[in-house]
Amino acid sequence: MNKTLLSIALLLLAQHSFAGHHEKSEKDMRTIIGYEISDEGEKLDIVAGDISVVDVWVKYVEAHNKRDLEAIDNSNAADFEGRAPNGLIVKGPEAHAEFLKEWFATSNPSWELNYAMASDVLQADGTHDHWVTSSYTVTDTIDGEEVASEELFDVQIEKGKIKFILVRSRVLIAEEE
Repeated sequence: MNKTLLSIALLLLAQHSFAGHHEKSEKDMRTIIGYEISDEGEKLDIVAGDISVVDVWVKYVEAHNKRDLEAIDNSNAADFEGRAPNGLIVKGPEAHAEFLKEWFATSNPSWELNYAMASDVLQADGTHDHWVTSSYTVTDTIDGEEVASEELFDVQIEKGKIKFILVRSRVLIAEEE
């Protein structure tokens, strides 16, 4: 009987040790997908990110399609910054709202998602920045004509809010539409 209890105890202890080791190694393992060079010249790892930030971004763009300025404003961080392909830099939620009001009034932009992926940049101090990289086909009315473009977005999300957006754009030619 004592041998049986001892054997069971050893098996449970071994299983616990293995499971504990397994969980720790899984927490420490992150898939490195690239790197970024910091302003100080330091190489920072970029790892696969939390997919939930993609949902934050997709809902944000859908609010643009619905012209829901209140939802957009509520999703912007207090220090929001957006950089457009034409060189325009919009700083702050109020400036963003004014920009969108005019754009929506003079054009009819719409966004169709092509892809989105999440990544985290691991900072030297142990924190990490959440990013979404995405592509949308944007259809806009420019000088009375409908124009489609492929737009790439790099978006920083902090505490569930849109902090920074960098947009790159290329007009699609007829063969691509």
